[in-house]
Amino acid sequence: MLVDDHEVVRDGIKALLQAQDDLLVVGEAGSVKDALLQADRTKPYVIVMDVRLADGSGIEATREIRAARPETRVLMLTSFADDEALFASIMAGADGYVLKQIRGGELLRAIRTVGSGQSLLDPAITSAVLDRLPISVPHGMGGPQSARPCSTGLGPGGWRPFGRVPHYPWSVA
Repeated sequence: MLVDDHEVVRDGIKALLQAQDDLLVVGEAGSVKDALLQADRTKPYVIVMDVRLADGSGIEATREIRAARPETRVLMLTSFADDEALFASIMAGADGYVLKQIRGGELLRAIRTVGSGQSLLDPAITSAVLDRLPISVPHGMGGPQSARPCSTGLGPGGWRPFGRVPHYPWSVA
């Protein structure tokens, strides 16, 4: 499912997805209200959700959709590299967060990554996230202190995926 208050953005993403054999757009919405109705009606596996919508927050829509259907995966797509929106999105249950300047192939990879059950952060904002996530080191391992989390490496295209093995095909509502 595609949720963006700009029709031209939805149309562009839909055209990109329709060219794929393993992705199906089952619905689209331009507002929070329509997103909630469409998600209930179409029961999408993955939602590509804009953070800021004309009638409210895609973050709140994500929270409501995930509360009703925890199995629905949500990839936030935004123009703004906003730390607060990123953290609010994650707390609302978003599985991924990417910026709109993403290339088409990278967006497809992000949708598939989230659809496979993994979580994903845009590399442009990953360091900000890591800087704000302190890890406590147990007493026997250097005493109580904070350490910056480290990743085991980057995925394709510089993405940092975490999680399970992919399965295909997916419906993108």
